[in-house]
Order: sequence, then structure tokens, then C-alpha cells
Amino acid sequence: MYYFSKIYTDLRIYLTIAFLSFIVNEHVFSAEKIDWKDKALKTGNRLAVLDFSAKGISDPMRDILTEQFRQNIKKLKIYEVLDASMTNQVEIFYPGEKIYGECKSKGCILELGRLLKVNYVVAGTIIEKDKEYFVNGKMYSIDLEQEVQGFSIENVSEIDSIRLEMKKLSYNVSGLEVPDTISIEASSEVLSYVTKVKEQEKMPWIRLPKISKKVRSLMYSTVVPGAGQVYSKRAYTGLGFFGAEIIIGSLALLAHSNYQKSWGGFQETYKSYQIEDDPGKLIQLRPDIVRYANDTKKHNDFLRGLRIVGASIWSINMLHAYIVAPDDIFVNTGNLGNFSDAESKSKLTTWDILSGFGLRGLIIRPVFKGSSLSSYSPYTDAGLLITTPIGLYFGSVFTSLTYEISNYSFTSSGFEDQVEGSSQTTALNFDLTNKISFGGNSIKKYAFLGRSNYSDGTGYLIGGDLVYNISTFPLSFALSSRANMVNTQSLGSTMWVSLGVNVGIKIP
Repeated sequence: MYYFSKIYTDLRIYLTIAFLSFIVNEHVFSAEKIDWKDKALKTGNRLAVLDFSAKGISDPMRDILTEQFRQNIKKLKIYEVLDASMTNQVEIFYPGEKIYGECKSKGCILELGRLLKVNYVVAGTIIEKDKEYFVNGKMYSIDLEQEVQGFSIENVSEIDSIRLEMKKLSYNVSGLEVPDTISIEASSEVLSYVTKVKEQEKMPWIRLPKISKKVRSLMYSTVVPGAGQVYSKRAYTGLGFFGAEIIIGSLALLAHSNYQKSWGGFQETYKSYQIEDDPGKLIQLRPDIVRYANDTKKHNDFLRGLRIVGASIWSINMLHAYIVAPDDIFVNTGNLGNFSDAESKSKLTTWDILSGFGLRGLIIRPVFKGSSLSSYSPYTDAGLLITTPIGLYFGSVFTSLTYEISNYSFTSSGFEDQVEGSSQTTALNFDLTNKISFGGNSIKKYAFLGRSNYSDGTGYLIGGDLVYNISTFPLSFALSSRANMVNTQSLGSTMWVSLGVNVGIKIP
């Protein structure tokens, strides 16, 4: 008897547990199906409303209805709704044709949502047939990777009516009850739409290809340094580039003024020297001629250096404007009839091909000379260094190819003789950062050895750079040293050592 009583008691317990489990599961399942907006299921409130696809109505009208729907949701303040400018970063192209509205599959929508970094995506279609409007759409949870709500509007006969119904939809999407007194605001866009369409039909419009944000930013900074950065909401950086060019331009104007004074003094003094017969006065005029000649060359060299620095900063500004500009996101939908395998696609661009290449503008001046140049005065000159990602690792030392072009100039004390020209060097560049602890990884240490061709001979170049990279963008500043060992036709074997600075950019 006790045995059967125990079985009966255990059976009641098991049945009770099963019944409670059933109730709990039903509650959970119903919550998933009906009350999906429960806080426990929500992981964020960022929402993107994709442009509705249009059938039977024009794109401008589609755009107006979509934007009003987007703004209605935003006004309810349930979701953080992306603006159209941000949402439309996602563009789908299929053999050159825009098919944005055709991305209807779950896989395609989820991929778009991930690219936009949102929690929810709303997509749909607006159809006009026989003067009646139909709207179909779905709302997807990107975090849950599933459709959470569907909506539709049928048999709406007027444009104002479809606007009103879509406003009601915004309440449904937001999980709110539709007010009884809901209405629509007057819209100048809709009222003037018919007039616009008629005007457009009369005019043969030529549609230019869409310019990406990166190219647009590049174009702005090409015209005005820093303008692309301002366009990309990096105002301080843009003003920095603009201010740097203003300073360089001001220095160039000052140097040009000094150059004109020196050159004018040289011409006048030399003219007097040519017509003077008195030996005593000729001796007095000669030092002035040499001084004016030296000053003229000094100011001209300074102007040449400013031109190189100004052009380098301008080029860096252009490249930086392209890099920091917001990306246009492209999605590959594969076959036109199948959007289930949608995936992001990184297009190979010129910048991808040039990734790893760098450019540095050099300002150098000889500080030590060989005996054959002891009677010559050195001048400050400029150069250009091109770094490449082409190379090999030897242990922890990366050895790459570099190419450098630089000028050199020496003038005798009497200004009657000059040694000047340019050198072109192909060198091996050794990254010794991991071998030299000084400065850690924040300061890059490079050494290189190369073969050079000079205007007056051939030789070798040994050099080194201490490079500091700015973390916010690929701009660098460096201290440089160069040792030139040259076999010249005019002076024989000689050498000189230069020190300088450089500003560089490396394409990430």
C-alpha cells in the first residue's frame, strides 16, 4: 500500500512539473512571437529604414514617402533612426545598374544591417496599380537574425491617404498604439511633386556617375588644402593643413621679396663694376657683388625648398582627405534573381595596390665635406624619398627597396666656381626598430645603403632615418642623415655628410 502511495505521489509531482513547464514554455514562445519588443530581447535601438523599392511610381515619389516614414519613426523616439545620408551609404550594384530596392531576402537584409551597424532594419515595397497603392514590408532584428514583424497596406486610392497609412505604420513598427486623432502634415514636397515631374519630362537630363565620398573629399582638398577634411568632419586637421599652406605661402612671399632685393642689388653693382675704370673702386665693388650673388642664391634655394615642402604638404593633405573620408559600402548580391547569398565585397582600388608605399620630402644640408670641397660653401637643398613594401625579412629585420632623388650644391668662396647637380639612388632600406631599443616602437629606426648616379659622377650613399609616426593618420616626421661618397669628373674622389628633416606619408 505504501508502495502505491509513493508512486501516486511521485506521479502527481511529475505531472505538476510538466504542467508548469508547459505554461512557462507557452509564455516564452508567445513572448517571442508577440511581445518581441520586450526589453529582455532587445540588444539596442539603432534602426535603419532602407529606401523602399518602387513599382508603378517614380523614384522621387518613392524617396519622399520613404523619408516621411523614416522621420515619423524618428519623431516617436523609440529608436535611434539613421538619417538617409547614412543609410544610403549602402549601395548595391549589378552590372552597373542600381538595384538597391531589390534586396528583399533575409540574408541580404541582415548583411546590410551588419554593414550599417544597426540593430533593426526595415525594408519594403511601394506599388501603384490602377491608381491604388499597396505597401508591403518587413522588420528584421539583426541581433536575433530573424524577421520580427511584417506589415502591409492595401487598396489605398489617394497619395495623402497612403501618407496617412504609412504614418500609422510608424506607430506599429515602434510598438505604439495608433492615436485616434492622427493626421498628416502638409508637405510642400508632395504638393509640388507633379509640377517637378512635368518640368523634368520636358528637359533632357544627363546623369553623371555618382561621385563617392572619398573621391569628393579628395577633390575638395585638391582645390583648397584642408577642405576635404572639413567635409569629412575633421575640421581641426583641415584647418591645420590650410594654416600650414598659409604659413608656407607667407614665407615664400617674404623669400621672393628678399630674392628680388638681392638680385636687384647684384645687377646694379655688377653694372657699376663693368663701367668703372678706377682700380680702387673696383676692389671695393667686388665684395658687394659676391655678397649679393650669395644672398641671391641663398634666397632662391630657400624658395625652392619651400616649393617642395608646400607641394609635399599639399599632396599629403590630398591623400589624407581621401583616407579619412567616410566609406561607401558596396554589397555584392550575386545573381540578380537570388539575393540569399548576399555578402560584402571589398573592391580592389588603386589605393589597395599602392598600400605600403610611402613618400617623404627631404630638406638636407651638408655639415661635413671632404678635402676637395674644403674651399666650397654648402647650401640647403631638397630631395624626395620613395619607400616601397617590396622586400624580404631577414630575421626580425625587414629589408625593402627605396628610391631617393636629391639635389646638392657647393659654391667657391669667390663665387666663380660651383659644384651642383642631383643624385638618384636605388637602395636597400633596413628596418632596425626591433634591433635598437631606443625610443621603442614609437620611433622607427632605418638604415640604408645604395648605389647613386650623380650629375658629375657615380658613387654610394649610406643613410639613416629616425621616424616618428603620427597615430591618427599616416603622417610622419623624421631626422635624416646622408653620407655621399662620390667619384666626380671635376674634383676626383670626394665626399660629404648631410643632416636634415623630412615629412612623409605612408599609404595604409
